[in-house]
Amino acid sequence: MNKQWMRSEGQKWVEDKIITNDQLELIVERYPETKDSRKVTGILPVLASILIGLGILSFIASNWGEIPPLARLSLLMVVMLAFYAGGERYLKTGNETFGTSLNLLGIISFGASIILLGQTFHLNAVDARLFVFWSLPAVYFLFRDRQKLYYFLLAVLTLGGQLYSLNEFQSFSYLLFTIFLISSGSFVFLYPRSLESWLFTIGLSLQAMMFIIAEDINFLWFFLFGFALFTAGLWSLKQVFKQPFNRLGTLIGFGFAYGLYFLLTNEFSSDFELPNPYAFLSVWIVILALSIIKKRKDSLYLHAWDLLIFIPLFYLENIAVPLFVGIVYLIVMFIYSGSKLAEGYRNENPSQINFGIVLFLLVCLMGYFNLAWAFMPKSLFFLIGGILLFILNAFLQRKKKQVLKNGGPHHA
Repeated sequence: MNKQWMRSEGQKWVEDKIITNDQLELIVERYPETKDSRKVTGILPVLASILIGLGILSFIASNWGEIPPLARLSLLMVVMLAFYAGGERYLKTGNETFGTSLNLLGIISFGASIILLGQTFHLNAVDARLFVFWSLPAVYFLFRDRQKLYYFLLAVLTLGGQLYSLNEFQSFSYLLFTIFLISSGSFVFLYPRSLESWLFTIGLSLQAMMFIIAEDINFLWFFLFGFALFTAGLWSLKQVFKQPFNRLGTLIGFGFAYGLYFLLTNEFSSDFELPNPYAFLSVWIVILALSIIKKRKDSLYLHAWDLLIFIPLFYLENIAVPLFVGIVYLIVMFIYSGSKLAEGYRNENPSQINFGIVLFLLVCLMGYFNLAWAFMPKSLFFLIGGILLFILNAFLQRKKKQVLKNGGPHHA
């Protein structure tokens, strides 16, 4: 309920002598303002403050060369402190949305100030240290106010800084990774929220990917990271980490199977380099053992099939032709996605069913693409493919409705 709207409307009732002011206050207090209402009404102030802040910063940047150095420093300090002061003022009056948006602009102007001052004094960056300092205010405000907007900004700064380091210096910033891991991870651990846990999992995966690229490590090690992420989800004591780790780890494993099937069945395997089998398989065996131990501990013997996607079948290329290995990957993906779908139907879990449907349709799409692209007219190829996918999706969705008709999900 929007209290401001109630007071505005209620004042008309007071003027018409339907109720008194005291009665109006009692009515307003009876209906507390909901979070959803505050979210909706707070969107415009956030957008307005961001646009105003960006306008100020862009104006300063466009006229930067005409401003004396001392005046530049003073101007940047005034703008930044004005944002922070305004943010704190609105927070004290209870306007969290507007106060948070101004503090966000304070953080943004802090980073912009460092960049502009660096240009003024001709300072050359040799690493991503700028983003390390830039992310520290976001960490402070995140743990002080626990607002998700600070979490988003922290993720953008740490991941953006890592990408900047990779592009400009071909290096991986361990400081940025440490800040991301400790601050983002501990925040989700202390204050469990679904959206933030997904952002943390995605961010962690992107950090791992950039590390592998920066250190010029064989990219198939990222497949092993996906398996480790999946296993970490099995062992996680915090429920908020279980689904993101499990789902994203599965998608990484499935994505590799998807890509390897395409490469191995289309004669792209000539440049295909495998990681050192002794190191890779040693780590893989350890992760596999941890997965099996946890499944045995939780009596999940029938769910062991979900480890199928994490078998490093690409090593079969050493003893078999690439086409055969690719077909094996296609069979594995069909079995895996079909089993995931069947498990969702069995558990009457809509989320699991949807996940299984997406995986199954992706496998069908890739199989059809590889089979029909070479010899079928392209117009007919797209027409038949679209019709087949539409029919298959309709059948699976109908099956889903039938399964969920009598009671919905029985498992979380």
